[in-house]
Amino acid sequence: MGELRAPTGGCVAPSRLRHLDAWRTALSGIRSRSTRSLLSSLGIAVSIAALTAILGLSASNQADVLADLDAQGANLVVVTPVAGVDGEAAELPSSAPAMISRMPAVESVAVLRSVPREVHAYRNDLVPAGESNGLTVAAVDPGYFDAVGAEFGQGESFSEGGRALPEVVLGYEAARLLGVDQANQRIWVGSEWYAVSGILDPRPRVAGLDTSVLLGDVWAEQRLWSDHDASHIISMTMRVGAESLDTVRRMLAPTVDPSNPRTVSVSNPSALVSTRAIVDDSMSVLVAGLAAVALLVGAIGIANTMVVAVLERRGEIGLRRALGARANHIARQFLLECIVLSGVGGLAGWAAGAVVVGVATTVSGQAFVLPLYSAGLFPAVAVIVGVLAGLQPATRAARVPPTTALKAG
Repeated sequence: MGELRAPTGGCVAPSRLRHLDAWRTALSGIRSRSTRSLLSSLGIAVSIAALTAILGLSASNQADVLADLDAQGANLVVVTPVAGVDGEAAELPSSAPAMISRMPAVESVAVLRSVPREVHAYRNDLVPAGESNGLTVAAVDPGYFDAVGAEFGQGESFSEGGRALPEVVLGYEAARLLGVDQANQRIWVGSEWYAVSGILDPRPRVAGLDTSVLLGDVWAEQRLWSDHDASHIISMTMRVGAESLDTVRRMLAPTVDPSNPRTVSVSNPSALVSTRAIVDDSMSVLVAGLAAVALLVGAIGIANTMVVAVLERRGEIGLRRALGARANHIARQFLLECIVLSGVGGLAGWAAGAVVVGVATTVSGQAFVLPLYSAGLFPAVAVIVGVLAGLQPATRAARVPPTTALKAG
């Protein structure tokens, strides 16, 4: 008979099998724990992203509405001289534009200068002198139109060189009354022809602009006035930061004429000022309310995520207790895990929410507004809520006898 031999099929010793099973169990536990940690962070990130998006979209919408009101003239302030007792025309000091421009909250200054009383505008040189249609003739620099937010329906503003030439810009109603429907036509002003450089769109929020015939300030000073020492400034319109509107109004008169501030009148040309304040207050309350509700919902979501994550690991807690870990060891472990998971989820959620706000505002054409404090506050809220929500069930689970915890797990 042949010799008996051990099978060569590769039998594995029982001890080695036990080691392999232990490794498989350990790897399976690591994968399961990693999956749970990822899902916990994802749940926290979704809650913080929703909170960030709600706050950012609300704040962006508020800023867009207020910007529209400002564009309509809600943040315009007009400075004019107070007429004398004898009814003579008053003027503002020549130093006033430079003084006002130094005020930090003043964004732009538009200066309106007078022309001699006998200078009027007509359709042509055949129109009788008395039929001027009540149009106002004044002089401005090229930056005037940007300062008051005026837009051109036809043509454009006169250039820096054009301010010293016989050119005019017509208000919408002035162009209609003069029969001018396009730029490059001519009108009769004073005693000579002027080329129409541009025609403004309707701008009723700046008083008198629609019925104005505006000349270049250099031309007016050099060709129409003999008294070149006077300022001839009859009005200044400035755009002011809305948050500093009241402060600037109080400071304007002494800034324009420190020696005699009573001769200076300061007013808002638009009734939108009070409307803007009401809208700002109402929308601020609305944004705060939405943020509070979103914060509450987000906190509930974070707490639910962390409680479920801890309860799912009661078997692990029981095993660690059976191996000698104390309750405070378990508490410290879960405290650290809650901080890491909540912090990572909070930061990722804030970044995702910021991206959502950026995309939404870009598509809608609104300004991107997201308060900077949210970058620190929302992740901090995630950490605090996550710790408070996860630590209590972890501590309670650590007090459960190991055998009971193992059976529950």
